[in-house]
Formats: sequence, C-alpha cells, structure tokens
Amino acid sequence: MDKRFTYPSFSGIATFLRSPYILPEEASAGEYVVVGAPYDTTLGSRPGARYAPNAIRQESGHFLYHLTAIDGEVIDVVTKKRMKSNMIGVVKDAGDLRVYPSNVAKTTESIAEGICQIVSAMAFPVTLGGDHYITYPVMKGFERGMQSRLGRKAKIGYIHVDSHLDAYNENDTWGKYYHGSPARRISELESVDVKNMVWVGINGTTGLEAYNYVIGNGGTIITTEDIKREGVPAVIQRAAEIAGKDCDTIYVTIDIDVVDQAYACGTGSFIYGGITACELLQIASELSKYNVGGIDVVEVAPNLDLTQNTSRLAATTLINFLKPKIFEFV
Repeated sequence: MDKRFTYPSFSGIATFLRSPYILPEEASAGEYVVVGAPYDTTLGSRPGARYAPNAIRQESGHFLYHLTAIDGEVIDVVTKKRMKSNMIGVVKDAGDLRVYPSNVAKTTESIAEGICQIVSAMAFPVTLGGDHYITYPVMKGFERGMQSRLGRKAKIGYIHVDSHLDAYNENDTWGKYYHGSPARRISELESVDVKNMVWVGINGTTGLEAYNYVIGNGGTIITTEDIKREGVPAVIQRAAEIAGKDCDTIYVTIDIDVVDQAYACGTGSFIYGGITACELLQIASELSKYNVGGIDVVEVAPNLDLTQNTSRLAATTLINFLKPKIFEFV
C-alpha cells in the first residue's frame, strides 16, 4: 500500500482522495479526472462556493485515511460486501480550471475547454463547483468532448439533482448566464433534448415561466415527495431510463442544496424540507449503476459551515458514486 494514503487526514497534499496530480491534457482513457471550478461570480445568494473545490478535496482525505489505516479489507455492514482498501489507480486530480471572476464568457470557455480535453481522452470528468452556473460550461465541454470521441453528433441525457429547477431564461440582475439558468442554457445545446432531462429532488416554489418551460417541453420533475413515496432506487431508475433513452450517455449534476439545511447548512440557497444526507448518499450510489459519463457537485460554501459538515457530505457523495469504479470488491 502507498504509505501516503495512511497519513493523518490533516496532512499531505490535498488532492481528491490523495490521487496523483496531472494536467487536463494528460488525462488517459478510463481515468476519473477530478477538476475544480472555483467560480461563484454568478451566484445570486450567499457567496462562498469558490472555496469549495479545495475544501471537498481536504474532506476526501478523511475517508481515505479511515479506509486505509488498517491494511487489507473493509466490509459494508449493511450490504456485507467486502472491499479492498487499495484504490485501483484510476483517479487523478487535474487541479482547478482557470476562472476569470469578472468575465463570465471567458470563464465559460476556459471551463468548457478543460472538460473537453478530459472527455476527448475518453476519461470521466468529476467537477467540483463553484456555483451552479459552472454546470453549463462543463456541459458545453462535455458535449464537445463526446462529439470528438464519437466522431459524430452526440446525444446526452441530463439528471439535475437539486431543490431548484435552475431553468430561468433571464434575470434582471444577472442576465441569461447565472446560477439560476444553467439547466435552461443546457437545454439549448445541440446534444440535449428536454425530453431527456430529469430534475430530481425539486422542493418548494419555483417561477411559473421556468416550470412551464420544463413541463411544456417534455421534461420530468421528481419532487422530494416523490422520493419519499417511491424510494430512492425506484426514482433513480426512472430518472436514468428517461434521461438515457436513445442517448449515448448521461450527465449528472448535484446541487448540495437538495439536502435539507439541517444536514447541509453550508450553501448559499439553503432550503427546508429537502432530502436527508442519507438519501443523497443513496442517490449517488444508485446513479453509479447507470450509464453516467460525467458528474459534478456544486454550491458548497465552506465559509458558511465552520464544521465542514457540508464539504464532507459533498466529498462522501462523490466517493459513494465512485466506489464501485475505483475500488476492488471481493
């Protein structure tokens, strides 16, 4: 075992899961490449998401230390599955993509280019936001990368795990490009059809125009009440079937504010009545079973949660999704 993995979680270089550092253009086929997008200039609520990428990386170290402190195997006490504590070496950390706080257009292209390089190399992008706007440039880059990989136009499904639709067209203050509009802008991409877009965990009230846009164009909304009634596995199966229908792959974005503020207060637009932390972890585990080609977690604001509970929840959510892909089960 690489002894770096057994260092205390507060020490060492804070890459995600203490993985090797590479540049985006150095990504290789089959790798899971983590990148940060530390951008929250388009945030309409409490700022701080720019600090999330490094905070999430830091919290991922605790999981790895706990897992590898005892050399050998661990067991999931619920599923009874045994897992070797060594990672199989496919996780890399490409650091943070370049952002320009006063220039949305330049930031958009920078993020899109970085993601395109990763996807074109047949690697899997794992993006740490940032406010939710960053999902739009990530999807732009994901689309370009898939087209390069396939040598043709791609068709991409989209699952949006969030309390909010983020499907507004334009805001008087922020314009068309801000954290309330990424799903709307994504729906306009060549590779995306609203009929293959699914919103999971929607809660509370939303603007009527955005709601009518989603429903009127064949999008699917799954609310917190649907999750309680149907259960997470059934909801995610339904979401994946809709998003994946006739598509090459599915992209998943997870806004941490889908979780009730009691479990995740470190976010700008916190809500009441959201899902639990356990439900979010289950959602991530269920999503890992389907044809997902890229994922992000956004809207974590470490400065608003001095306990770092929210950052650790974000890290654990991604780890739950990645577990079957990066660890050996016996």
